Amino acid sequence: MPLAAQAHPKLMGATFREGYPDLWAPISVFFDQARAGGRGLDYSPADALMVERAGYREEAFFNGNFVPVGSGPTNRPEGFYNSLFEVTSQRLADRRTMLLNRLASVPDPACGVATACSHVLATLKTNGADIPLAMLYERDERAGPPALRLRGHIGLPKGHNLIVDNQGIDSAAGIIPDCRRAGLDPLIIDHDERFHSISWAGFGSPSKKIAVLPITSAARVFGYLVVGTNPCRPFDDACRQFVKDLGRMASSVVSAAVGAEETRRRQQQLENDLALSDMKLRHLIEHASVGMAHLSLDGYIIWANDHYYALSGLSAEEQLGQWHFFNVYHDEDLSKAQETWTSLLGGVNRVSVELRLKRLYTSPSGDTEPAQLQVLAFPYREDGEVKSIMACTTDISRLKWAQTFQARLAAEAREAKRQQEAFIDVVSHEMRNPLSAIVHCADAITSAVEECRAQLADVPPPCLDALNDNFASANIIMQCANHQKRIIDDILTLSKLDSMLLSITPSAVRPAKLVNSIVNIFEAELKSSNVSYHVNQDPSMARLDISYLYLDPSRVTQIFINLLTNAIKFVKTSQEPIISIRFGACTSSPRTFFPSDTFFASKTKEAGDVTCNPEWGSGEEIYLCFTVQDSGIGLKDKEIHKIFERFRQANMKTHVKYGGSGLGLFISKELTEKQGGEIGVSSALGQGSTFGFYVKTRRVERRPQTLGELFKESGSVGPTPQQLHTLLVEDNIINQQVLGKQLKKAGCLVDVANHGLEALDLLEKKVFDVVLMDLEMPVLNGLAAMQEIRKRELEREGLLGQAMDMGTRDGTRLPIIAVTANVRQEQIDTAIVAGADRVMQKPFKAADLVYMMKGLVPQVTTPSVEPRG
Repeated sequence: MPLAAQAHPKLMGATFREGYPDLWAPISVFFDQARAGGRGLDYSPADALMVERAGYREEAFFNGNFVPVGSGPTNRPEGFYNSLFEVTSQRLADRRTMLLNRLASVPDPACGVATACSHVLATLKTNGADIPLAMLYERDERAGPPALRLRGHIGLPKGHNLIVDNQGIDSAAGIIPDCRRAGLDPLIIDHDERFHSISWAGFGSPSKKIAVLPITSAARVFGYLVVGTNPCRPFDDACRQFVKDLGRMASSVVSAAVGAEETRRRQQQLENDLALSDMKLRHLIEHASVGMAHLSLDGYIIWANDHYYALSGLSAEEQLGQWHFFNVYHDEDLSKAQETWTSLLGGVNRVSVELRLKRLYTSPSGDTEPAQLQVLAFPYREDGEVKSIMACTTDISRLKWAQTFQARLAAEAREAKRQQEAFIDVVSHEMRNPLSAIVHCADAITSAVEECRAQLADVPPPCLDALNDNFASANIIMQCANHQKRIIDDILTLSKLDSMLLSITPSAVRPAKLVNSIVNIFEAELKSSNVSYHVNQDPSMARLDISYLYLDPSRVTQIFINLLTNAIKFVKTSQEPIISIRFGACTSSPRTFFPSDTFFASKTKEAGDVTCNPEWGSGEEIYLCFTVQDSGIGLKDKEIHKIFERFRQANMKTHVKYGGSGLGLFISKELTEKQGGEIGVSSALGQGSTFGFYVKTRRVERRPQTLGELFKESGSVGPTPQQLHTLLVEDNIINQQVLGKQLKKAGCLVDVANHGLEALDLLEKKVFDVVLMDLEMPVLNGLAAMQEIRKRELEREGLLGQAMDMGTRDGTRLPIIAVTANVRQEQIDTAIVAGADRVMQKPFKAADLVYMMKGLVPQVTTPSVEPRG
């Protein structure tokens, strides 16, 4: 009846599952095993069962058996006979005794108070059922009136009112009044409101009784241990005895640590006093580490401490004989030990040597190897004559193992880094090659449309519309390809894996064209979602005569895409979805461009303004400002202040309803700061939001952006009259065709080689003005080919050597541009060292490549502005 508890009387005639539904899951296994085996099965569950007795649920343990009964086959019994008996007291006693035993097993009996307190708390954490709450205080009397220092706790969340540290014993804060009231004896108090909001260990239920246990030795109080009792067991005599034993054991551990510290202090003082009266002992102590020995000149141990014998691996009896102290050393190091002895007898003042022992050391990895000692030996002299030898030994086995282990880890890390970089290089190369072809094709489409417009005066309207659509599509492809290129740069380059290390590279950009190209990317989505949008150029653009500015278009695009994506996401649910985009410029006070109630994200302390770097030039500073206004759901005031934090969104429902990681605005904030700007928001709940940002830019002279513009710069509509004889070394057939076609349109005479060996053959047959050299190729790669070219030029070998003095070269070497997808800085440096004059990163626009080529050939006039790769 007591075991059935509230299951009686409905248990009569019911199945086990009906009578004990909460116990069926763990118990059903025993029914199945008894049925399968056809015989009785004993069981003793490891976990407690929760039973309701005396009006509340309590932890209980039962042992018993299931015996199948019936007259049929053994594996189909007609029923089961179940007998059980309660072993709760025994199991609880075993568990609590185990806790006390672990508490008594201090790793180092002479450890300090801090280590002892950590050991006590760590041990209590292993039994959350009996110790759901713990606080350990140390009584500190060294700095004046007694104060209680909180050494640690279990179950108290951050900021809880019971976390009180370094308060006087007379304080009324936290649990200190109860500690003061306890004195030298354990004090049991009831649970009260002070213990609310505690993260109770074990069963997660609050303790009904709290024990305040003084940590004492005789009449001296070292501190207090406050513990919560098991909430699922009555506070009976057994529990009361456990609490007393816990207090006594904690007192023993902590008082032993205090005594050890005091003993160490007294010992140190005694050693210092003895050093003044005994010169030999002081001499030994000044040089000793752990093991100490005094040796006679004829090879006997005069005296040695226990540490010396423990470290050597042989007892004092085993080292009694003459020269027997050499027996401890490994055979391979014995000669080194004997040489050390000889040098000491010869007058050397001090020798420090590392020696291996025959004793084995077990490393943390489980391997065994000879133990190692650091031996510091020196002669003891009287009247200038060596009388004996003193030695100090320190066990450095773990240190030497760690050094070897760390060296192995470092080697493995270097190899892993090498393999990772090799993998990244391959992936980068394979991704950039097709992307390069995309850029060239889009560039070709743009150039073709421009030529059609220039050469055909009367184009039928349908054809003109198709051409315009193709032109717009090609621009979008180019914009997306450039954006994808920057993403590849950042993701696939090891030095830029951290998003906060992303590079900011300026180039000449027309702001209006940049904004339109970004909006064009989303035009289809805006139309399909029935979202009205407007792009407004602020009059400040015309007033300041803004044409081209130096900025990083990819980074600005990244920020703009984040804001526009968010606006589209949150405006779709509004009745009249509208997005308004506005951009303008100013030379100072950029915040005045935005609404007066705009909240700007706080700046990161370590954020640096890269626009001050030399590559941005020295033009006038212009603040380029953008706003994206939507008619979406808006934000609450308290939400505005956290949306620019890492992995933060306006509220918990945002991710569920609208998606997103909460990282886009944080990255946008970092990118604006790196470009000398800020990002902010103005919003009201239900009235939409206006996100805005500004970046610092500089005015820049215009340079050609397309092949058509490059032709016009030289005063012609078609190919330039000064043709560059170009050797294109490229193994990718698509890139050969596309880039070769673009170069020919730019007025270049193009020969193609499939690999470095073919290139060397062609260079011995023809004289070229410039070489475009891919680096990753079969047969002979670009690096090896460039090295061979430079070698032949240096030695004036063959046509390559003779060509240096032909035409207008005037002794200069053949210009080589490395065209590659491998653009880590060390790879660029390697290409330059191998012989490249410039490095062009894939993908690229043909106009940029031709521009670079002209800059390397002296007989062609070079535009005044250096291009950006």
